[in-house]
Amino acid sequence: MDKVITSFDDTKLYYNYHEGQKPLTLIFLHGVGGNWTIWKKEITYFQEQGFSTLALDLRGHGKSDAPDDFTKYQLPHFSRDIHTIVNKEKIKNFSLVGHSLGGGIAINYCMLYPNNVPSSLVLIDSASTYPFDHNRLLNLGPYVTNFLRFIAEHKVTRKQHFFHFEDVDLSLDGIKQNLHLISHLIHLTPLRTIVKTLDNLENYTFKNQPKIDKTLQNLESPTLIIEGRRDDVIPLKFAKLIKKLAKNSELKIINEGTHMIIVEKSEKVNKIIHKFIEKKKVK
Repeated sequence: MDKVITSFDDTKLYYNYHEGQKPLTLIFLHGVGGNWTIWKKEITYFQEQGFSTLALDLRGHGKSDAPDDFTKYQLPHFSRDIHTIVNKEKIKNFSLVGHSLGGGIAINYCMLYPNNVPSSLVLIDSASTYPFDHNRLLNLGPYVTNFLRFIAEHKVTRKQHFFHFEDVDLSLDGIKQNLHLISHLIHLTPLRTIVKTLDNLENYTFKNQPKIDKTLQNLESPTLIIEGRRDDVIPLKFAKLIKKLAKNSELKIINEGTHMIIVEKSEKVNKIIHKFIEKKKVK
């Protein structure tokens, strides 16, 4: 069922929630620039197994609100959004399944809400520290990074050079006539979100790294780490660092996997997660 909720700071959040027969709810958290639909194969699989599933569009993504205020993309804001939804739906037994940024949010959630931690964590292609150099967002080159920051931070530039996005006709005929604009829109719409989220993440991690490490070291929830060996966005060394910090964790490496293993290798990912859940008696 599709739902919308107003979060703690009046940001509207979109999410999809399905209640299954089993008491465990899998809460899926996508990465930066994505949306909840990236999890469709995982959602279908676990619903067929009888589990409840909840997948949201993070603030600034998909159908959720995209605030202009830079500070509204701080990492704890994402965690508070999840906490708001969990309380609204009265979910007591849940696992946080996070990809990339979603994994970082899952760790932060445990740091902020130690009395309401998930029964388990699944961290996919994730990191517990900021994985990029300041001038290489998403490991892109410095020139591209600076260009993206410039567009994202200058509203006048967006209005002058990308003004046509505000008048795109989203009717069926309009989509056919403006397909090239729609294509650009899909790629550029999350640009401000990507830059603001990652720059906030860098600042937050720099200031709170000891607390993040301590959260993982003290975490009692069973933790599954899944990593693609060919991931060149968040390389394997970051997964190994999480494994070293989180004592109650296990690392599964998918040799042919890239940073998008949740899409490209969904069958393997689903089987690994399901086996982990059953083994840990997280039902």
